[in-house]
Amino acid sequence: MVQLKHWFAWAGLISGLSLAVPAGAEITPMPKEQIKVMQASTSAYKDYMLNCGGCHRFDGEGIGRSSVPSFKNSVGLFTYLQEGREYMIRVPGSSQSQLGNAELAEVLNWMVAMYSPDQLKADFKPFTANEVGASRPYRFDDVVVERRRVGELLGRQGFHLSPYLYGAN
Repeated sequence: MVQLKHWFAWAGLISGLSLAVPAGAEITPMPKEQIKVMQASTSAYKDYMLNCGGCHRFDGEGIGRSSVPSFKNSVGLFTYLQEGREYMIRVPGSSQSQLGNAELAEVLNWMVAMYSPDQLKADFKPFTANEVGASRPYRFDDVVVERRRVGELLGRQGFHLSPYLYGAN
């Protein structure tokens, strides 16, 4: 099993990873080697499959007709904002899962590395058990409203999340 502490060993490496970013946005991408370390976590992969894959699917595509958003080329954008990071922790599928805080942190890191590697910035800070534990107990009054709010904040910066159809007419 790959430990996240090895992730830090790659800090400072430079990669030619290209990003799909808005015009004018200057984002230094996370080195490919760091992304590969996070993707290699077999325990996070298994926990994702058991706790998230049923709805978001093994390939991260989600189920549009059921209002389950795709993670592909989108979920990493949440990490650009503190509100987005908290959303990822507090969304019911995460906060109410049977995973411990360290396990959930590892799954969140695996998800962004696996499904949204081109959106990870060089200064991406991996989720930690402490961060998860600090945000997890606070449930949203309305998760749909919060997702839309975070999406609007990102949209103002020129970034767009995958479609979320829940509650749409």
